Amino acid sequence: GPLSLDGRRLAPARVELVSRETDSALLRFVIHEGKNRQIRRMCAHCGLTVKRLKRIREGRLLLDRDLRPGQWRPLTQAEVKVLREESFLQE
Repeated sequence: GPLSLDGRRLAPARVELVSRETDSALLRFVIHEGKNRQIRRMCAHCGLTVKRLKRIREGRLLLDRDLRPGQWRPLTQAEVKVLREESFLQE
């Protein structure tokens, strides 16, 4: 049945097996809510341990893969427009 966290049912997630090794696998998740530690908790529920987790997209906005951890850059006007259209930012 549907998975719930903190007593609330989660929207369905899409999970894709990208690659598999003997003792590990690379999975791609598409989630629609982003509840607190959702992917880690979903994996734990299924008996999986998360070794590394990397966000690659927020809505339609692809995250910059050239930035190192802790680095940042200003958003472009086009990126701000996308986020406003998706209601991530308020006017």
